[in-house]
Amino acid sequence: MEVVLAETLNIRKTYEKQNLFTKGREQVSAVNGVSLKIRKGRSVGLIGESGSGKSTLGRMMVGLETPTEGQALFQGQSISNISLRKMRPLRRNIQMIFQNSSSVFDTSYTVGESIAEVIKNSEKVSKKECLEKVETILEQVGLDALYAQRYPKELSGGQRQRANIARALVLHPEFVVCDEPVSSLDYSLRKQILTLLNDLRNKFGLTYLFITHDLNCVPYVCDIMAIMYAGKIVEQIDLKKNSMQNALHPYTNLLFSCIPARVPAERKKCTMESIIDTTVIPDSKYCCRFFPRCPCCTERCTSEEPLLKEVASGHFVACHIV
Repeated sequence: MEVVLAETLNIRKTYEKQNLFTKGREQVSAVNGVSLKIRKGRSVGLIGESGSGKSTLGRMMVGLETPTEGQALFQGQSISNISLRKMRPLRRNIQMIFQNSSSVFDTSYTVGESIAEVIKNSEKVSKKECLEKVETILEQVGLDALYAQRYPKELSGGQRQRANIARALVLHPEFVVCDEPVSSLDYSLRKQILTLLNDLRNKFGLTYLFITHDLNCVPYVCDIMAIMYAGKIVEQIDLKKNSMQNALHPYTNLLFSCIPARVPAERKKCTMESIIDTTVIPDSKYCCRFFPRCPCCTERCTSEEPLLKEVASGHFVACHIV
């Protein structure tokens, strides 16, 4: 039986922002009651538009954000409201690969010094042992050990992202949140990094939450695909049991329609134009948040929130019409 490694229980995150017109402050919901289980050794792809709450959810699952409501658990232990002292022994097993590798590294430190700092914060090692660990992880992500002596500005985008991955994995964590790890790279480098993430997962037995807005990345890395819209998961598919093409939620189908065909002549105009305006997301929690943009909505969608229900083995959908 597969063990649940990381989990969220009806987790919510609300921010306050300044309203430029009324000069007052208003509440903005980033995550709206998400319950998600990630089993040990699995890779879950979290997909959605920018602003859907993906990164906020990921940061709460690694303890970098405190939820407004609900809990994030790691190995059955809540990490949502614990002190830094209690979080320290857990931190080595929970890491995050950030989207922007340029902002991860201190420009006054060499790459090796930045990675060594992670090691020193978690365990007592000699200078020689620390250097050996740094050089080993750099080689494991496809960089020569000599790159430890270079500064971040001396690395290309692809090399810097490999160093970013090395920094996250040097302690051999069990759970890694990958936040858009290839979005800033060109296509050739993107495929190399995805292949690297797969190889490292198999080598170290890693568990991933892979956050992306690019559906093309999902088949390379993920076992499960979870679609997020306006702070909620609207569909979840176990890709070992179902095909991505079996998606049923109207929002997921609209996302698929925006993937360019391989042959330019077969490409269609993206139908996402009608759902870009995020100001029309309804505030009421008693309705489907997608109904203002849904081509299939009914009166029920405006008054009753759809819950995730299993429609096939490993396939969950939150939609009244399915």
